[in-house]
Amino acid sequence: MSRVYSDFLKGCARIAGAMDGRAVEVLVEEELETHLREDRQTVLWVGARYDYGNRDWGLSFEHYSFFHTLMHMGYSLIYFDYDRLFQRYGRRRLSEILRGAVYYYEPTILLYFHYLDWIDHDVFREISLDLPTKTVVWLADDHWRYEETRPVWKLFNTVVTTSIDGYERRRSEGFTGVVLGQWGCNHFLYRRMNVEKQYDISFIGRFYGERGRFIETLSRSGVSVATFGQGWKGSDRVSQAELVNIFNRSRISLNISAGLRGETVQVKGRDFEAPGCGSVLLTRESRAIGDFFIPGEEILTYTDAEDAAKKVRYYLSHEEELQKIAENGYMRVLSHHTMEERINNIFDIIDNK
Repeated sequence: MSRVYSDFLKGCARIAGAMDGRAVEVLVEEELETHLREDRQTVLWVGARYDYGNRDWGLSFEHYSFFHTLMHMGYSLIYFDYDRLFQRYGRRRLSEILRGAVYYYEPTILLYFHYLDWIDHDVFREISLDLPTKTVVWLADDHWRYEETRPVWKLFNTVVTTSIDGYERRRSEGFTGVVLGQWGCNHFLYRRMNVEKQYDISFIGRFYGERGRFIETLSRSGVSVATFGQGWKGSDRVSQAELVNIFNRSRISLNISAGLRGETVQVKGRDFEAPGCGSVLLTRESRAIGDFFIPGEEILTYTDAEDAAKKVRYYLSHEEELQKIAENGYMRVLSHHTMEERINNIFDIIDNK
């Protein structure tokens, strides 16, 4: 998010917050989406509802990965969509509403996906230290945001990171409440459907950095990739329905794995979502991906664009082998790499602490 856009949102939030004089408990009652069940523990989910906080861009990754999964898991659930609330009420009122929600609903777990530092630290500190609610923060991009987010994550009972370096660094600093997590596939949404394959190989994602050069190299090597996402010619933002449809209609789904910042190869949600829809994942070779799949049997990996082109040409001409890898990858995701499994593992660790 640009600084100009962020400042604009803050200005709107200050104005809106000043104009609303309702009591905090009224805002808790009227503003929060609740799905309460007496027979299950209550989870207070704190995350952005919209993609990068922008309603025009659709619903966020965390909405589909976490909230949608928690809903289908049957938890008693409260949705604290802090991007919408911040834009409507500002930081102070937003923080008061969160504090009021914890006192009012007494959730067992507060699960927070950190995006921007819009909630007063004193509120997180009070909940973590003085109340029975167990606080959990899930961090994204921890490989480059470690120090930036330290003032936030140090306030929580448990930190979940997908970065092995972030995990080991916290342990070396004596922070014991850290869990090494990972992304997964929300199999309630990303699922295999009985549709015809339309694309030999596809790529879904914004156009930036090395991606254009990578696709161009494949094209020069005789591999035509169907590209989808902002910045690609003839394409725009891909909706969730379109995402599931493209994965299902692709024999091979390409993942260009390097992050936007730096050269760190990260395991991403796409690495699980594509095989979870029955497509063969082709992703960059790394030690990390080998912790979750068997390359050559459940997914395909490449070292560079030339190697990727060679793999694509081979497997597209060996359909039986390609279908076997697709089936193996699909079964691996369903048995070990769903977001339901990830969330259950985190909650089990918390309960056993």
